[in-house]
Amino acid sequence: MTQAQETADQVVLAEGVDEEPVERNRRLFTNKSYLFVAAIATLYALTHMIALNGVSIRDWTGINIPLLPTFPMETWNFRIVHVSGALALGFLLFAARLFPDTERPETRMLSLAGLGLILPALVAGYMALSFAVKINSGTLPQMGGLSTWAAFPGTEIYNQEVTWFGIPLLIATFGAIVLGWFENTHRHRFAASDIVLAICAVVVALYLLPVYSTAARNSVGTSFVLSAWPLPRRRLGDDPRAD
Repeated sequence: MTQAQETADQVVLAEGVDEEPVERNRRLFTNKSYLFVAAIATLYALTHMIALNGVSIRDWTGINIPLLPTFPMETWNFRIVHVSGALALGFLLFAARLFPDTERPETRMLSLAGLGLILPALVAGYMALSFAVKINSGTLPQMGGLSTWAAFPGTEIYNQEVTWFGIPLLIATFGAIVLGWFENTHRHRFAASDIVLAICAVVVALYLLPVYSTAARNSVGTSFVLSAWPLPRRRLGDDPRAD
């Protein structure tokens, strides 16, 4: 009986069931790159918690720090930030191709050339920030209390959008996509193509946030909807139409 019990104790019924499966295109970072991705993921999660709970440094301390978003965040703005951050993290965490069982040699020269695609992405990002400054300047025509974004063919804004925002962003995006088909990096390293795509995701958010905070929001048929925080307090018998 004792020998049978010892034999049963040595039998492994399940092994590795608590281990997280690793996708074949997921990067396995170490050291500083691991800490960097962990910090970005933490900041991304923290932004969600702050945006959904209405945390305000200005309300807590009375200190007005410029360029900080307003919380609770407007619903559509929150969605833009959510998708942009998820894309940036996804591009950094997952490669464009599957990693083979035997590691391929790195294409260093191709990666260095691909880093040049960061330049048009930064140009588009600079223009997105300049658009935000122009919208907040109060010099644009008003409609219904909101600044208008007159980006029609033939206008200066339209030409700037196409020439200095749209075209550079397309060059960076499609260039990085094509680069990802051929670029080889070790599994614990960032790929140049993924870095460029992550930057492009952030640049798109930098453009959409200010532009769709103007009367241009009406073009997509959605009104401004504030976050559900704080929830309105009602008593039994109150007329909801009174809100």
